[in-house]
Amino acid sequence: MSDLNIPEDYLPVVDGLLWKKILREGSGDSPTKGSNVTVHYVGTLFSNGDKFDSSRDRGSPFNFKLGVGQVIKGWDEGVKTMKVGELAELVCAPSYAYGEHGSPPKIPGNSTLKFEVELFDFQESADNPKAKLALAKKKKDQGNESFKAGDNATAAKAYKEGADALKDFEGATEEQIQEATPLKVALLANLAAAYLKLNENGKAAEACLQALSSQPDHVKVTYRLAQAYLGLSEFEDAKKYAQRGLDLAPGDTTFTSLLSVISSKQAAFKKKEKAAYSKMFS
Repeated sequence: MSDLNIPEDYLPVVDGLLWKKILREGSGDSPTKGSNVTVHYVGTLFSNGDKFDSSRDRGSPFNFKLGVGQVIKGWDEGVKTMKVGELAELVCAPSYAYGEHGSPPKIPGNSTLKFEVELFDFQESADNPKAKLALAKKKKDQGNESFKAGDNATAAKAYKEGADALKDFEGATEEQIQEATPLKVALLANLAAAYLKLNENGKAAEACLQALSSQPDHVKVTYRLAQAYLGLSEFEDAKKYAQRGLDLAPGDTTFTSLLSVISSKQAAFKKKEKAAYSKMFS
């Protein structure tokens, strides 16, 4: 117990200032400084349990950037100890909450507060080209690990975060740009592969088109784009990119086989469509 009468099942995060009790374990990594986090929370006065705020009551999760002072210290220090899916209670001493002035009218001065917090998700961020490159490489490695394990949804999330880190590259040197371009293309190519596994063909096509805007002659991306259009039953576009792939890699049997599959599926689609129309007007 402390002089604030904190129950013993709350473990200190910052001695004498912040305590935590895990109600449900999460998994994976914890968010780092600068991460964009998404949480639900319910805030109550520790002294009497009166509720003063709740994102759950509003029906909308709360988003903020961790560790940059957008929220009280108790949140900045407490949420960074959590993992995705974790549900925990944070007890914040006044100096880690709203201090001597409180937040009238619901939070009196010098109030100790309790928050039930659920961490839904977070996305790491970086604020300069060097850090963005490092983050993109990290996300590529994480995505590859998840993809190999068959966890395509987690892989897609990592690849997308890596590619997003390289979107705004203002202030980068020519050398950093030269390093970033193939890295971004690789992330988008891998993202397309993960989306194809998830049968999210529209998203796969979008990732491929982004990659091809930077490297138009990328053979693997061209193949995946043709696959995505086939999955969308957009047969003419599928043929177009399969033929484009064959132009880039003459004699490549993967493209000749794909063209054959596209033609076959297009014929079957037209036959089914014709049968459906004949029934409508019979």
